[in-house]
Amino acid sequence: MIRHQNAYLTGASSGIGRALARELARRGTRVVVTARRAERLEELVDEIRAAGGRAEAEVVDVSDPAAVFASVARWDLELGGLDLVVANAGVGSVVSAEYLAWEDVQQILAVNVTGAFATLVAGKDVLLPRGRGTLVGISSLAGVRALPGSGAYSASKAALSTFLETLELDLRGSGIAVVDVQPGFVKSEMTAGNRFHMPFMWETERAVVHILDRIEAGASVVDFPWQLTWTLKGLGQLLPRSLWRFFASRVRPPANSPPGRGA
Repeated sequence: MIRHQNAYLTGASSGIGRALARELARRGTRVVVTARRAERLEELVDEIRAAGGRAEAEVVDVSDPAAVFASVARWDLELGGLDLVVANAGVGSVVSAEYLAWEDVQQILAVNVTGAFATLVAGKDVLLPRGRGTLVGISSLAGVRALPGSGAYSASKAALSTFLETLELDLRGSGIAVVDVQPGFVKSEMTAGNRFHMPFMWETERAVVHILDRIEAGASVVDFPWQLTWTLKGLGQLLPRSLWRFFASRVRPPANSPPGRGA
């Protein structure tokens, strides 16, 4: 069973990131929570400390890689060594390609790809010299196959999953564990704006307990719920593009939904 002493989380002002921070603190981990919204971070730190946990906060925009590297290095030094780094910050939008604006794509890439990659590389840089620790990326089952209206989001999560798998291969034997967390629909601010059916949705608290239990058990991939995992990774991977296009078109979301922004 893996237990972590000092954790660094991005996107911790809401959703999965916020709940992960609370649950980690409840399990005895000192957490550094980062996001763009200072007031949300302060509320979270106060909540954790009131419950007897240990937490620190810093405003960081992950779309600025230099800020991410500086933040991770600073907290690693201040806490005497991080041993868990979680790239959680993410944004998403549901919009048909007919209405897709480049600004939306650029925002998703800046946060979900550049921001996540920078967080993981910064984490690797501080963990590798000590030969221990865990790198975690929150990707998505949406990255397994193309889904209508989510081209940039699905592609960004596919990129993150591939990057995590490569890190796992390259860092094997280094003492660093790499975990790819691939949730289905989880109740959060991001999913609250979706105007389409979201099957097998999990409550946030249930999701984070499952995620941390699996990380501590040594899993390299944490995917859930099993119904969506089977549909997308089992059936979905086996179907040729023509058949997948037919099935995927049956669940076409509204043509133009406003972009959602994560923490």
